[in-house]
Amino acid sequence: MVIISAAICDKNGILYIGRQFQGITTNELREQVRNFPKLISPTQQHTFIDHENQRYIYTPIDNIYIVLITSKNSNIIEDLEVLRILKNVLSDICQQISEESIKKNSFEILLAIDDIISAGLRESTTTSQVQTALEMESSEEKIHLMLTKARENEAKEQAKKHQMEMERKRQEELAQKKNQKQSKAIDNAFKLPQNEEKVNPLPKPEEINENLSTQSQVMQKSNVKSAPKKGMQLTKKKEATSFE
Repeated sequence: MVIISAAICDKNGILYIGRQFQGITTNELREQVRNFPKLISPTQQHTFIDHENQRYIYTPIDNIYIVLITSKNSNIIEDLEVLRILKNVLSDICQQISEESIKKNSFEILLAIDDIISAGLRESTTTSQVQTALEMESSEEKIHLMLTKARENEAKEQAKKHQMEMERKRQEELAQKKNQKQSKAIDNAFKLPQNEEKVNPLPKPEEINENLSTQSQVMQKSNVKSAPKKGMQLTKKKEATSFE
């Protein structure tokens, strides 16, 4: 048996989900599904249609069709069994089958189709086996999502810590620059201008005593030199002036 594609559509031929297996593009699948409802006759008793070189095998669920597009030489009994399993799995996944629920659970539905059909051939599987596989895949997906979420949270936490560390360093640099400016301002406040006269420092006590001692000695010497000589001094006789 060869299954060309599997599809889920509404009664107007609008494709909800499709899976191609044998030499068919997405646009070709959409075109075939769009034409499919037009081929259904109101008086038709069976659920398959041969058209050109293909066969449409379908089952209706309310306003939804599950459709298999196969070659004409495909085993129709096997194809109907595939269709039955697909219908059971779809009902189990979606609970209430509708366009919204089908699109919401499209990932699980595609996984189920792949578990039932591989490369256009039916897998040896049952409805319960497909359901078990979906549960396992769902659990693995949940674990994967949990691990992904944990890695994302860890990355966010690391980024947050890095940002906080960068902010701390920035604050330290700002504080350091501020302290340097304050220290420089204080130094400038106590620094004398170059053209301002410098004030001589006060002399030390020993220097004062030394200066006083030196001044005392100088005054004593000055007094000795200026004291009058003792004893009588004879004045020189003035020369007589002659008058003629």
